Amino acid sequence: MKAETLILSVGKCSWGACYACGWGKLEGKYTEEQTKQLIQKRALKGVKKLKVFASGSFLDDKQFSPQFREWFAEYIKSQGIQELVIESRPEYITPDALKPFKGLKLTVAIGLESANDEVLKKYAKGFTSEDFLNAVKVLHDSGAKVRAYVMVNIPFGTKADFDKTMEFAIEHADEIVAINTFPHSKAPLFDLWIKGEWKPLDKKEFEEWVGKWKDNPKVETDFENYLFVPKFPPEKRVKIVGATSESLNHPHFEVWQDYLQRFYEPRKKELLLFLPCSYRKPYPKSQTHQKIFKALKRTGHLREIQRTVVSTPGVVPIEFSDYYPFNSYDWPEWEETPEIKQEYIQVTAERVKKFLKAHAEKYKVIACYFKPDSETYQAIQQATKELGISVPNLLDEATWEEVKDKKNPVGQKESLATLTAGVKRLLGGQ
Repeated sequence: MKAETLILSVGKCSWGACYACGWGKLEGKYTEEQTKQLIQKRALKGVKKLKVFASGSFLDDKQFSPQFREWFAEYIKSQGIQELVIESRPEYITPDALKPFKGLKLTVAIGLESANDEVLKKYAKGFTSEDFLNAVKVLHDSGAKVRAYVMVNIPFGTKADFDKTMEFAIEHADEIVAINTFPHSKAPLFDLWIKGEWKPLDKKEFEEWVGKWKDNPKVETDFENYLFVPKFPPEKRVKIVGATSESLNHPHFEVWQDYLQRFYEPRKKELLLFLPCSYRKPYPKSQTHQKIFKALKRTGHLREIQRTVVSTPGVVPIEFSDYYPFNSYDWPEWEETPEIKQEYIQVTAERVKKFLKAHAEKYKVIACYFKPDSETYQAIQQATKELGISVPNLLDEATWEEVKDKKNPVGQKESLATLTAGVKRLLGGQ
């Protein structure tokens, strides 16, 4: 059966207060008339099943007028569509609201999230499990089906709550989607992640939660429904400045390192190359990184190399270098004390170790390019020794002795020559 999806940007969710959700705070871009025109431009002939998403409730009169819904129902029927899936909160599901869809095989998806009313209250869902059941009755009485969304690892809940919710949903709904919980950047739940009071489940943890339910024919599981990188909204951003323990262990760095260690999927590359940071941000715009880029390009292997910075924020794959907070910190080396240098080595070693435990096997070879006497290189050495991984430094001691007193020693031609030669040696010369 041919299926299509429509994402309608009209109005906004009348509730908009759910703890993990940012979609409900978004204002639609288009009027209903504009939306009609956009729908009519879609090639829906031959489509038998249509799914509609609208960052809110399709049955909410404040978001979509009854007149629009009547037009929409008649239009899709005229296009030969037989099945329709829409989303709505329970309070908008009434017999009158469902009348325009008579003649269609209708499924209404409801974000149940949890069947524990105390959890729903803390989550600010704005309805109870009883409200859900009332909506289910209205839908079933009209011949429609119910699709229930259940949040895996919902804040304020437990695994036991989740299992009870799944039992409840299987009893009352026709379809269930168990969705891994990820916070939108503007949602309050994101703040819990920043504070270290809650974390999203990684793939293995998610499978442990949903494993016992996967064989049920009603149940779908969705690990990556809205998986995202931690994009801090402007109001949460700060300039992280100073060679201090507070800067080194800043919670914004910690959120990103958690993401990179547990959720990041590296691009397919042959060589993981750890590189130093630069004073100028983002790193690729610095003179040092531009020189390194040109040196790597000369190897003929540039596309096979995953450039990854190791510095104060931890491990930073180069594709994230222009994301906050990696583009918004300053670590003045002249402020470093012996104590902070030692803490830097320990914290950085732990971050490198966790990153390599997660990703080392995805690369054919791993190397680095650092001042041999730098704290970052010491951290890499410590981490790789503990893991039993060989990570050669492509800036050797002899070359370092030649250039160490020059300005920007890692950007000197002698240093870059050893980098180029080392990469060719590891990946095969031309």
